[in-house]
Amino acid sequence: MQQENEFKMEGIKLTYSKKFLIIGLLIITVLFLLFVGIIVLFHFNNNTVGYKKSGITINELAQGQFYIKLFNGTWIDDNQILFKDEDGNLLIYEIDKSQSSVLINSTIASDFDEFEISADNEYALLSKNVKEDYEVFNSIECRVINLSTFDETLLTINNSTNHQHARWTPEGNGLIVVHKNNIFYLPKIEHEDFYQITKSGRDNLIYNGVCDPSYTADSSKWETVIWLSPSGKSMAFGYFDDSKIKKINIPYYGNLNDDLTYQYPWLNSFHYSKAGSIIPVSKLFYVDLELVANSDGKNIKLIRIKQPNKLAINNTILNDVEFPTENIITINWKNRIQNESYIVAYNIEKSIDKIVFKNYQKNGWIIENGAPHFINNATEFLIILPQKQIDNDYWNHLAIVKINKTDGNTVTNNLTSGRFVVTEIIGWDEKKSLVYYLATVSDDPSQQQFYRLSTLDIDPKPECLSCNIKSKNKASACLYNEASMSPFNERFVLTCGGPDVPHISIYNSNDSTEITTWMDNLKIAKLINEKAQPIEMKLKVPISADFKADVKLLIPPDADLNGSIKYPLIIYVYAGPESFQVTEEFKVDWGTYLVTNKNFIYAVIDGRGSGRRSSSMLFSVYKNLGTFEIYDQINVTRYLQNKLPFIDEKKTAIWGWSYGGYAAGMSMALDKKNTFKCGISVAPVTDWRLYNSEYTENYMGLPTLDDNFNGYEQAQLINKAKNIKSNSYYLIHGTFDDNVHYQNSLLLADELEKNNIIFRQQIYTNENHDINNLAAHLYLSMENFLNDCLN
Repeated sequence: MQQENEFKMEGIKLTYSKKFLIIGLLIITVLFLLFVGIIVLFHFNNNTVGYKKSGITINELAQGQFYIKLFNGTWIDDNQILFKDEDGNLLIYEIDKSQSSVLINSTIASDFDEFEISADNEYALLSKNVKEDYEVFNSIECRVINLSTFDETLLTINNSTNHQHARWTPEGNGLIVVHKNNIFYLPKIEHEDFYQITKSGRDNLIYNGVCDPSYTADSSKWETVIWLSPSGKSMAFGYFDDSKIKKINIPYYGNLNDDLTYQYPWLNSFHYSKAGSIIPVSKLFYVDLELVANSDGKNIKLIRIKQPNKLAINNTILNDVEFPTENIITINWKNRIQNESYIVAYNIEKSIDKIVFKNYQKNGWIIENGAPHFINNATEFLIILPQKQIDNDYWNHLAIVKINKTDGNTVTNNLTSGRFVVTEIIGWDEKKSLVYYLATVSDDPSQQQFYRLSTLDIDPKPECLSCNIKSKNKASACLYNEASMSPFNERFVLTCGGPDVPHISIYNSNDSTEITTWMDNLKIAKLINEKAQPIEMKLKVPISADFKADVKLLIPPDADLNGSIKYPLIIYVYAGPESFQVTEEFKVDWGTYLVTNKNFIYAVIDGRGSGRRSSSMLFSVYKNLGTFEIYDQINVTRYLQNKLPFIDEKKTAIWGWSYGGYAAGMSMALDKKNTFKCGISVAPVTDWRLYNSEYTENYMGLPTLDDNFNGYEQAQLINKAKNIKSNSYYLIHGTFDDNVHYQNSLLLADELEKNNIIFRQQIYTNENHDINNLAAHLYLSMENFLNDCLN
């Protein structure tokens, strides 16, 4: 019998059968780490020596066998959660009784995607997406279910059952519906007819209560722009006018299997604002719904809440709106390039607005971390702001801003500090003056923990609510967490998202004790444990005198790390501003497949411009997209090739999707030392003047001579196409992409062809930005390309 010897060092864990191998490897490893000057953290799987597990397959990925189930519930109150089970039944789980009861059975509920219970608990609103494949805009069908009689009512307005949005009012059983870009209001289900609040809506032109395509193109924005007061007696809503914006045309080719419907392609044409062009006219209106109901719909007054005079009327972005009280509406307006914001408080009774907070970034943009959270009768608000720390750099931290009732002046008190960032405000317990939030940990942006602190303390000490929680699968520490609060903060849901297989549990807020496990994912954990799992290596690599890039490598489980065998390296890049890839979050994806089946090493790099870092590192790419974030991918890859003896420097590829597709193409074009043998761009932006105005101008300013014309020229991939080597590039795009339009790839392909560069191109007919319907074919095609490239 062989004797196994085990050792651990700074998170390194290996198992070998001969003692001298361990000692020799230990000496080599220590000397190697000292030599290359990097910080490394390994997480090795504990596979028994001699037993080789199989890797995951493409079919398993495509079939969603490793799809992790997350929290699928909606809080009704602090004791009840509404959810849909695997059989399609709609249930209510009562926490105090630890039991579930069927609210609506699967014969009714299974076909629907979204569910909401009315405030009086007498009705359910069920909705499902009925958007056709050839349509760009969402369309839903809704049914109202009487929970006593189970009578069903199909929601119909003007003889049409297709709508854009529907929701209950906060009290009773009133309904707000957006239909054909207009807002309709039903005070009670018993009312036969809706009151039409707006009449200005026009298809593909003027939008009330929903965003236009330019706003929804940025996924950080909402699709609906309706806000109700706590009682539902008042409503604010956004209005967007696209009448002066040029149109984009996206063809849908369909198929000819059944008839000749698509003998001629269907053309989707809609107004869409691109960088430097006219942007939507955005307005905010307020309406008294109680007055509407009491007058039987005869008295509908739309009151416009105007932007601050300091902002240009037709170049303003409506950012966030909130009803902190029945009488106060708070609005966050931004200037067009989003480096200046104004938080305005509008008093409904007095019809007076006042700027209560101004924010300005000279060499960057206003970072989005959710709306300001107004508290204590709108006399204070919680907000995440860049704050100067001991290292003389700025980090995003939690602050409380107090508004002086007399003169309206504000005082800002910082609640957190250190070399980490607060990522999200989760909840506010007004009775106990406790704020709940998510934050990274000091000098490690890959972790995210759940905290609370008291705003009453002179020197607040955060309490970590997730730091001592262990995973259900391997009892390892939960290093990446998400959280949500019940309506009155008595309970919270915590998702232990990694590095182990995620689980979700419900806790008491008072003492942080676990009440129940909502989802343990142990069945999926069992499947994963039966598969070969990559070795994980984390590094910090110097990229300048001030900054280090975070790197994560996935290495084949039986890899020889002493350099006698060299492995191909695949860099997966995104690199968009504020994005981050190196986290402790659990993932099983195409990278896992390549590592465990192809003996490739798979790596991600967070360089300059990455989120969850200091402001100086983040803003280094401001008005300079296509520079530092690209150089960091190239230089860090070269560093890995030179310093890690098990990487084959002659067999390295890079690939990315969307911004990552752009970054992969730019890396190929700017790489002067053959760092990458080949690259793959999926749905890339190729010229930032072709992309959405709100997203692009946030990071690049305007493509004008008096602003950042040269920056846009420098950031182009198209004008660098001639630098891409023949037989090294693979360009992929879906023709129905309404996010990064197919135009981007067509123009890049044209430039490559004009320069006689041989490249591979793949088009997915009728597929959108995600290419969901043909994902298996996409990944098999990319694998084929990598096989050819890396031999």
